[in-house]
Amino acid sequence: MNARGASPALSQTVVRAASNPSYLPPRLFEYWYYGQMFYAVMGAVVGVAVGLIGAAMLAILAACCVLRLGRRSLAILMPVALPIACGVSFIAVQVLVFGQSITAPDVRQYFPWILGLVIIQYLAFRRSFLHRFAVVTFLVGLCMLPFLGVYRGTGTRVGLKGGISVANPNDLSAWFGFCWLYFTILSLETRRMSVRLMSSLAAVGSMLVVLVTVSRGPLFAGAVGILVALRRVLKRGFVPVVSLAAVAWIAYGLGLFDQAASLYASRGLEETGRFLVWPLAIDRFLKAPLTGVGASNVATWVPGQNIAITPHNSFILIGLGSGILPLLCFIAYWGRLGVDAFRLSAHSHEDAAFLVPLFLYVFLIALELNGPFMFPWAMATLGSVGSAGFLLNARLAAQRGGLHSRLRQRNAPMVVVTRKT
Repeated sequence: MNARGASPALSQTVVRAASNPSYLPPRLFEYWYYGQMFYAVMGAVVGVAVGLIGAAMLAILAACCVLRLGRRSLAILMPVALPIACGVSFIAVQVLVFGQSITAPDVRQYFPWILGLVIIQYLAFRRSFLHRFAVVTFLVGLCMLPFLGVYRGTGTRVGLKGGISVANPNDLSAWFGFCWLYFTILSLETRRMSVRLMSSLAAVGSMLVVLVTVSRGPLFAGAVGILVALRRVLKRGFVPVVSLAAVAWIAYGLGLFDQAASLYASRGLEETGRFLVWPLAIDRFLKAPLTGVGASNVATWVPGQNIAITPHNSFILIGLGSGILPLLCFIAYWGRLGVDAFRLSAHSHEDAAFLVPLFLYVFLIALELNGPFMFPWAMATLGSVGSAGFLLNARLAAQRGGLHSRLRQRNAPMVVVTRKT
């Protein structure tokens, strides 16, 4: 749903709630979520993972967010109505149509996603949330680096060991690709030389991790995001670009990228099976458009590869797994966010320089992987776009409502009251 179609009264309620400190999320909620994110990613390797405690803590945090908002929760959480509908309908199809248990891996992963949507949507109303989140994401990424190693069955591709939730090279690359893009944009946008130097180093280091995973999707998506960011920066001058290029050139001169370049050269023309499985998966969806084939049956047999391959595309995965209703909600969610992202840019929002490239990055990764929209960095990006866009639309609607009210008063016929004699 969008605030542009809301009544002025609802829009004014949203604006007041989002600007009232008593309704904004406290810092404790944000720190709680960061701790939850670290636990979800690293809990197994640090020996603190215990059953469903992570999901329980996430549910408690989501409940605290709703309770703090009270009766305004429906208005503030309106931007995530579509993805929540997508997740609920996906679960309903699996349970009611295919007889899946809610504890099945393909089903239960949607519960943390729905809870995370509520939490992120609320936290994103805190000023500079995305910037703090990006720093925490990078720090969590640094904690992963001691567990780097050759990923099983890949030969030369680097992934993670020890049961980390983003151990797959593609997932690891997407995580650091987000960091690479964010810190590249920060180095281009900041006016402080110390911040520019540190963010440039973080960007180069993150890019190196992306390169050693030999994952082409995040590399391409990050490059597209940087090109979009450069369009804005080049209008102001070349100093930020030259500074970033200097750091990258020094890293190249030290030979940090030599091995990664050779790995990409050897894998450049390798067929991963995506372009083979996509038409086959779409054909399966068209044969069962109402319910799909079930989340546990999305792997599609590819004759040329002689293996069953999952779609490696978030849109095809949801449609094939659960049918048209969740897919339409999912597509509508992305479409609304895309409109909001570019409206933020048109209105010169303070975070538009970050939100538009990062939104494009998440979208391109969603076209390459099965469920990256459930990763924390993707949810934070989409939640920030949704919150900022919804608040902008609410403010514009509230202003229009106030203007229309004044015009009605100005154009109202004059009433002359006379006293009886």
